[in-house]
This record gives sequence, structure tokens and C-alpha cells, in this order.
Amino acid sequence: MRLAHQFFLSLVLPIAIATLLYGVFASAHRTQILREEATAELRNYATLLQAFVESALQRRDLALVRRRAEHFASAERILGVAAFTREGEAVFITEGVKGEAERLGEIAHRAFLEGGDIEETSTLVGQSVLLRTVSIQPSAANPPLVAILVRDRHYIEVLESALNRGLAVTGAVLLLISAVVAGLVGRFTVALPARAILSGAERVASGDLDAAVPEKGAEELSRLAHAFNTMTWSLREARARAEREETARVNVERRLQQAQALAAAGQVATSLGHEIGSPLNVIQGRARRAADLPGCPEHLRAELETIARQSERITRVVSRLVSLARPSRHQQEDSDLRRVIEDVVAFLGPECRKRDIETTIVCPRDSGEWARVALDSDRLFQVVFNLCLNAIEAQEGGGELSVRVLPACDGPAGARAVCFDVEDAGPGVRAEDAGQIFEPFFTTKSTRGGSGLGLAIVHGIVQEAGGSVEVSSSPTGGARFRVTLPTTVSGPASSAEAGSAARLEAAPQGEPPEERTDASMEASS
Repeated sequence: MRLAHQFFLSLVLPIAIATLLYGVFASAHRTQILREEATAELRNYATLLQAFVESALQRRDLALVRRRAEHFASAERILGVAAFTREGEAVFITEGVKGEAERLGEIAHRAFLEGGDIEETSTLVGQSVLLRTVSIQPSAANPPLVAILVRDRHYIEVLESALNRGLAVTGAVLLLISAVVAGLVGRFTVALPARAILSGAERVASGDLDAAVPEKGAEELSRLAHAFNTMTWSLREARARAEREETARVNVERRLQQAQALAAAGQVATSLGHEIGSPLNVIQGRARRAADLPGCPEHLRAELETIARQSERITRVVSRLVSLARPSRHQQEDSDLRRVIEDVVAFLGPECRKRDIETTIVCPRDSGEWARVALDSDRLFQVVFNLCLNAIEAQEGGGELSVRVLPACDGPAGARAVCFDVEDAGPGVRAEDAGQIFEPFFTTKSTRGGSGLGLAIVHGIVQEAGGSVEVSSSPTGGARFRVTLPTTVSGPASSAEAGSAARLEAAPQGEPPEERTDASMEASS
């Protein structure tokens, strides 16, 4: 049974039982009072009848006796009067009870025998009556008589029935009012709060910990609702804490896997360094010796110098790959950011023209005075090269490569820094990939041979130098990588920061297109 129904019955049943008991006892008490009043009234009539008949008999006036008897018989609720001698002879009997003369004579005879007045209920003339005998002794000369007074008793039953019906209607109305009040009180103080708590518990059981119930109703239910809301809040906090711990555990596991992969990559890179180091040194030495031979043509000497420089770069690239598995070391050298950007864009110029990509460098004219960053030129070249090569490879059907230097930047802890952006017009970086794009071995170019190390190397080099690298969307919808590096000189004056950008078209600067293949070994994301 529902709690509201139990509450309703607990209120209505006692009221119903109390009303019923009250009706029973009130009816019995009222019946008793009515009967006592009727008996008392009959006794008063009997006393008067005795006085009137005795006085009339003393006068020996039987006609007067009969008139007085008829007068009593006409009183309200008096059905008739009769008088009998000891021998059973009727002295007088009124019209209302003439048909019951024999029975009345028997009652008079019994009164003579018992020697006292008789008072009882009986049924005469088809209805319930109350009888009262009166002994009459007018004088010693006159024989004694017994007068019988017959009073109607049926009116008491009629009155009792009417009063009982009124009492029943009153009780029913009282019970109905009590039921309505109990139902409303139970609904708003018990049923609705209990139903809300039950609904909230079912929602929590189904996994919805955001369930909350109104804290209202009876005091106990209000406190229960408060405790329920406190419990759900604690469960939400516990679930959030468990999710944070699970996320932290997953991150730790992922970092551990990355560390293991980096360690393996370091071991492989170390092995490769040992295996290809000597051949590269031989290539570099032979190329420089051939370039220094007398009579070597200038165009051939330029080619040999390129071979020697790129051999040195391959050696440095292998060294950088090995450094992924080694602790970071502080860099003391600096380099000219603008010069390195121009070298990278010029080196990638043939590939850009081949892919129909327009290249743009935006840099203040006086950048040579302040755009020196706390990073050696080889590492800076590797950072810019990887970012630019990624931008080129993201635009297979042509597009735009823009490198923009932003002098007015603040580095960590308010230190002076130089920023530059590398933007493209490609598909951009998806939001779900932005959080892990700098992680080692994460790549979106797995079908095109990406290894996932290019951006990881960029991120590691920039962080080692005390800077930062961020990814966002460019105005053209592509990707924008912003690199912030600490500068080794004071920044430009504010007048030089505005309106001094010069757009320079990138063009090949002394290196042939076929050298791009060697340099692209460093791009892997």
C-alpha cells in the first residue's frame, strides 16, 4: 500500500470509528432520556388521574368520573383510560381502548393481586404503548378501583429514527470533510514529496546523478529530500573524481607508452647514427675536397657545397632524433629569425611552385635589430622547416604558405619574446586532434607515410628553448601554428611595430629543387 494511502487511512479510520461510536452511544443515551421523560410524564398523569377520580367518586358522581376520564384520554399521546373493580367489572373505559378491555382487565386484576402499581410496555391497538396502573381508594364505603392509563410509545421510536438519521447524515458529512482534508494534507505533505524522492531515487539508480528533489513537505520528508540531494552531490563528486583519476591514469599510461616508444626510437636512431655516420662523413669530406680542386667549375662547386651542407644536416637530424630520448640541455646560442625563415622558404620554393602554392613572408623591415632568438640556427631551421613542410603537404591542390613575424609578444613570466606564425589554406586541424597533435607518433598522414615525429620534435625544441608553440585556425580556414621564442635583444620601438611589414615573394636562393628530397627527411607529422 502506498504511503499516502496509509497516511489517509491512519487519519480517516479513527475519525470514522469515533463518529460511529459516538452515534451508537448518543442514540442509546437519547433513547434512554426519551423513555425516562415519557415515564415521568405518565406518572404525573397517573397522579392527576388518581386525584380527579377519587374526588369524583367521593361525590358519587360516576358521570363526572367518566367525563374526567375522557378529558385525560384527550391529552396529547394518551390513548385511553380505564378503571376496573376487584371483580374485574369495568367502571369506565374510554373509546380509544375499548377494544382492549379484556387485556386491560387482566392487568387490573394483576395489580390487585400484587398490591402495587404496575408500569410496563406492551402492544395495544396495534402499536407500542406504555401502561401505568393507579390504585384508587375513594373512601371506606366505596370499593377500591384500579385505573389504567395507556400512553402512546410509538412516537419515541419515530423520534429516535429521525434523530438517528440526522446523526448519520452529520457523521457522514463530518467523515467526508475529514477525508477531503486528510487527502489534501496527505497529498501535499506526504504523497508529492515522497513521490519526488522516489522518482529521484529511480533516476539515480538509472545513472542520472544530476537528479535533485524539492526539499518540502513534512519535516521528516524535507530532511530526507535534503539528505538525498546531499547524497547525489557526493556521488557526482565521487564520479567526477573517479573520471579525473581515470583520465590521469590514461594520460600516465599514454606518456609511458610514448616514453617507451621514444626510448626505442632513440635506440634505433643511435644505431642509425653509428651505421650512417661514417658514410656521411666520407660523403661530406669527398664533396668538399672535390669542390676545392683547381679548375672545378663554379656550378659544380655549388652542387658539391650543397651536398656537403646537406650531409651535415642529415647528421644533425639524426642527432636531434637521438635527443628525443635524452634529457633537455640549455641552449646558449642565438640566431637571426628572419634570415632562417627566408632560407627555409627559399629552400622550399621549388616544391611550392611545383604544387602551385603561393609563399609570403611578412616581417618588419628593422627585424634585424631585434629578431634574434635564443635558439641555434640549426634547431630554428628545423622548427621552421617542419612547420612549413607540413603546411605545403596539407595543400595538395595548391594554396598559400604565409610566414608572419610578430615582434610585440610577451614570453613566460613577462619576458621579452618574438613570435612568428606559419599559416596555410588547407583543411586545418580538427578540434579533437588539437590536444594531441604535438605528441610523439601521433600523425594524421599515416596513409602518406607520416611518422608522427615532426611536430613532436618542433614542440620539444621550442620548449627546450623556453618558448611555446600553439595551433589554431587561420582566417582562410587552414591551420595556424604560432611559435613564441625568447629574444636575446630588446624589442623594437612601438613606432616600428605598426605598418612596417613588407611582403616578400619567396624565390629559390642558391639551392636547386632536387635538394628538397634530402631536407624533407626531417618532416614526419
